[in-house]
Amino acid sequence: MNYYALLYELVEDMVTRRAPFREEHLRLAREARERGELALAGALAEPVDRALLVFHVDDKSKVESFARKDPYVLNGLAKKWEVRPWNVVVGNENHVTNSASAPSAPASGTILRRWSARTSEALLPKYLEHFSKNVLPELRRVSGYLGATVSLRHLGSEVEILVETTWRSLESIRSFAGTDLEAAVVADQAAALLTDFDRRVRHYEIAVRDVL
Repeated sequence: MNYYALLYELVEDMVTRRAPFREEHLRLAREARERGELALAGALAEPVDRALLVFHVDDKSKVESFARKDPYVLNGLAKKWEVRPWNVVVGNENHVTNSASAPSAPASGTILRRWSARTSEALLPKYLEHFSKNVLPELRRVSGYLGATVSLRHLGSEVEILVETTWRSLESIRSFAGTDLEAAVVADQAAALLTDFDRRVRHYEIAVRDVL
């Protein structure tokens, strides 16, 4: 694991222009923090012309991916950004390492939503593209959504797809799935790319989570 500094050069009227995008920016930051990736983040003051976000991750690409999704970057509030490796010489690094490597305390109320499907090897790339371009942007707009994982198991000519999403609470899921929480939410476009899929999902309360 390495430290990386994500540096933003901000527009002059940042404080007044950031309001429409601040909540989405903070949501992305909170999710990165909950995944154990983001250690510290904030703007430099007097004046508010730069921001610094410190990541503790295994690969620089994760920091770059965060920046490319940040509404501050997408909407021109961060005029320039760069990612620099940060060699920590003095500081409380042991605290960060120990808290990340030890089993985490129960993630109180956090819910794992699990759904599976099958598709052909030929249609798999199209389904993954659909998930990335259509499903993820929709999920990210839902308050309480924390992240998603798509796993694959190759079974001859077919592929089993396991989709697991994490949520802050069952109420968060309700705003996405509706009153029937266990009903699978599958768009017609996705269904056309699948040979079979679960009509019902399963929910699990996360008791222990270990983030490295």
